[in-house]
Amino acid sequence: MTFLSEKKIGGFIAVLLGILSLYEASLLYPYSRQLLTGDHTLPGLIGILLVLFGISMFVEKQKPNRVEFPTGKVLYTLVATIIILFLYCFLLTVIGYAISTFAVSFLLFKLIGKKRWIVSLIIGGVLTATFYYLFIVLLKTPFPSGILFY
Repeated sequence: MTFLSEKKIGGFIAVLLGILSLYEASLLYPYSRQLLTGDHTLPGLIGILLVLFGISMFVEKQKPNRVEFPTGKVLYTLVATIIILFLYCFLLTVIGYAISTFAVSFLLFKLIGKKRWIVSLIIGGVLTATFYYLFIVLLKTPFPSGILFY
């Protein structure tokens, strides 16, 4: 029964994904000029790390632990956070990046951070403005603008 523990299964999956990543890096290697530069470098590094961490998870000795599922306020916060993040995926295409990011960051700061309304509004606004400036203005990354800006 100890062979089928969650850490051993997770370690095995990590090793498999690491090997897959290393295989992809080996396919990309012929397109590079040097060993440490090119499209193969990141998949190769991730593959090496996944294999190493997966092996360490697989061979690590573990003591039995008891899992307690969340209840009450913790369960409410967890479910509400998941719903808000799915709502964010939908709102991005409908009302655009800026407004949906502000609304969702405000709600998450209020829900998870348990901040006051005004503090959540200010932090959400600053976060949205910072991300907007970084990704849209400086990096010129195209984000959905939604129906409000067409």
